Amino acid sequence: MDKYLLCCIFAVFICNTANCTNVTITSRTVTSYLEQYKSYKDIIMIHLKIPQDTLFASFKFLAEETRMSIFPCKTRNVSLYLKHGSPPVINPDSSPLPKTFKNITRCPMYSTEIQTDKKEKFINMTSPDPGSYFVVAFLAYQDPKYNAISQQGLRADCYSNVEASLFVSKVDNPLIIVDDNLYQLIGHPNESRYFKFFVTNLNDQAVLRINNIIFPDTADRLLVRIEANKPPSAEVHHKQEFIYSTNNSGTIFFSTSPDSWHYIEYKFEGDKEDISTGNFTFQLKYISNELPEDSAYFDALQNETYFNNSFSKTFHNYKITDLVPYKHYDLIREATSETFLFSFELEQELESKLAVPINMTSAHFSLMKFRIREGTDVGGTLQFILAFKPRVLKKQYLAFTSEPENHVIVACIRRGAIEVPTWPNKCSYNGIESHSQLILNKTTENSTILVPYPESGVWYATFKLFCGECVPCHCPESCQERYEQCVIDCELTCDGSGECQQCTTNCSENIIQETECAGCDCDGPCLKSNLTCNTSLIFDIGSHPCIFGQCSRNGRCMFVVSDGVVFSTCSCMNKYRGWDCSDNSQATPYYMVVIELLLLVLSNLVFLPAVYVAFRRKYYIEAVTYFFICFFSTFYHACDAGENLINFCLVRLSALQFGDFFCAILAIWVTLIAIADLPQLLTSMCHMVGAIVLAFCTTINKTSLWVFALPVITGLLIIIVSWIFKYRKVKQRFANRNYLYYKIPIGVAVVTVGLVCYAFLQTEANYKYLHSAWHVLMAVALIIILPKPNTFLPEVIL
Repeated sequence: MDKYLLCCIFAVFICNTANCTNVTITSRTVTSYLEQYKSYKDIIMIHLKIPQDTLFASFKFLAEETRMSIFPCKTRNVSLYLKHGSPPVINPDSSPLPKTFKNITRCPMYSTEIQTDKKEKFINMTSPDPGSYFVVAFLAYQDPKYNAISQQGLRADCYSNVEASLFVSKVDNPLIIVDDNLYQLIGHPNESRYFKFFVTNLNDQAVLRINNIIFPDTADRLLVRIEANKPPSAEVHHKQEFIYSTNNSGTIFFSTSPDSWHYIEYKFEGDKEDISTGNFTFQLKYISNELPEDSAYFDALQNETYFNNSFSKTFHNYKITDLVPYKHYDLIREATSETFLFSFELEQELESKLAVPINMTSAHFSLMKFRIREGTDVGGTLQFILAFKPRVLKKQYLAFTSEPENHVIVACIRRGAIEVPTWPNKCSYNGIESHSQLILNKTTENSTILVPYPESGVWYATFKLFCGECVPCHCPESCQERYEQCVIDCELTCDGSGECQQCTTNCSENIIQETECAGCDCDGPCLKSNLTCNTSLIFDIGSHPCIFGQCSRNGRCMFVVSDGVVFSTCSCMNKYRGWDCSDNSQATPYYMVVIELLLLVLSNLVFLPAVYVAFRRKYYIEAVTYFFICFFSTFYHACDAGENLINFCLVRLSALQFGDFFCAILAIWVTLIAIADLPQLLTSMCHMVGAIVLAFCTTINKTSLWVFALPVITGLLIIIVSWIFKYRKVKQRFANRNYLYYKIPIGVAVVTVGLVCYAFLQTEANYKYLHSAWHVLMAVALIIILPKPNTFLPEVIL
């Protein structure tokens, strides 16, 4: 994962030209309270937007704690991930991503970690892509096995939140230019001037001609930078050229991105600034990628029976070896009312409701264009599936035959730019090659790739058929230079009619006919072959929530809304992890699930002896209470434990949980009342009032400390008052010596050990052991501490 982080104390001004304004704040967002990361559903999303024409952006983050208890808050770590176009795909727990997930030319991801100490941290970007940016924030991941399970009220109750601010610096109103118009620019030394122009779908190359350059007195060269979608800079640019003062003109040949705004930066560079000026004229001209009608491929590629509703183009990446015809298909979005469930189809597929194959030959490649909408389409998973259409032999009977051994399909998919598939497994863009993520042949099965949270924008899927052997292509650099100059001269002198469409093909044919350039008749790294082959492909491009709408049998697909952003993610069970809940590295083995269930359930049976002892000692209300502790706790843990594998729920879990907590607190109350040895009337009143009050308190917050403390403190006060009155009445020890000096201390010690285990020592890893021990200790304490009928002197009453 690429990480880029620039930290500074405050936002800086990076623009020192007349065309750039100071840094200004555009938005500020304060998150809701953060949660510790266990799965992607625990994240908080922050949605920020960088406007067009932005040359510099700075994201400022700070985190703080909000104290909700008397205990002070500790400083905690907060993880932040920032990405353009769609939510970032992350795995802080190091769980593996599915093998079919591909990092398809994704936008760079920025990550950092801050602390909840209100100290600011910045992520700075030069020439950022405009549009939506998504920040994922959460409390830093920790292994859940060591997370403490502490009693509410006995620990610091703190909540963290993040404040995110966006500062931008924009280019001031860059002048919009159009092709074929002549423009003049007057500029000072070291002053950047910006222009922008829009490139349509019919162009993938352009020529910039600069003439009549007059340099300022202190400038020795003219800097020209070009970039798509954003103003260029020293760090970010698609094309950068220098024209030195020894020349008074220059020509720049560059590739473009279809359907995109492009920016040009001009700057006279010199040793110092002065008031002198320089000037020049410039003209922009697009190079058409329409396939000429007299091309050898035109008639074949215009066969609408063979190529369904497509149109023919020529791809030329300013190299003589990259001049390749291709078929362009605009796909149509077909959606349902379900979130993130849509597909991209050919027009014929919408009409026929059947899969329509793409027919291909080895002489061209095919391109499919589709658009991912901003906001509504980025929260699912994009799928790209390719398969050979079965070949049918029609003789006396219908039979299928396999694809020839030497047929290989190399496929590429990219957002915002066209990649050309090349032999044997590469995708080429702007002279840079990368490995193809999808190769299809007779034996290869990797015909499916998934792109989680695809970025919004225009996507291009390209694929090409290869057959036969590859003879290496050796094209001299001098031939390439003559080809470039030929195309430039042709484009600048053609009259704008059909003649301009033939510049690249005519120049290529003329230069290849030269003896020294015969090796330039190439198809990527291979010489073009006279051998041709054909095949048909079936494709499926679409979107599903999660992974094909599901999360394996160990999770469920859910939709999460955060800061107005909707995304799908898997909620895993049984401690499974991963994007599709398939990582079982921390999952509890089945035998441990059984042990956990048996420990938590069977440990409650220790309350049955307490029921028997209470009944024998004629504490009937207490006996009933202890029995229902055993009953509700047994069925509560039978429903809650078992990791959703072997659990049994008698009724809904919340009802069982209420019964468990209420009976446990009620048992504490009735036991303390029994120790107080009140008269029967007062005992009955305490039982009834206590049951009502405790039921009310348990309903409000069953896990709060005060719900447990209320009956304990009240019961101890009643015991103290009752025993003081007893002592004042008889002026001597009124209780059994053995009970006072042995059973009470031992019972208190057992209770103390149980409370320490319950409130301070439990973690997710040892929960099954310590909580089962808590059951046993509490049951044993009840047996020890519950008075016998002869514990108190019978004549001592209040």
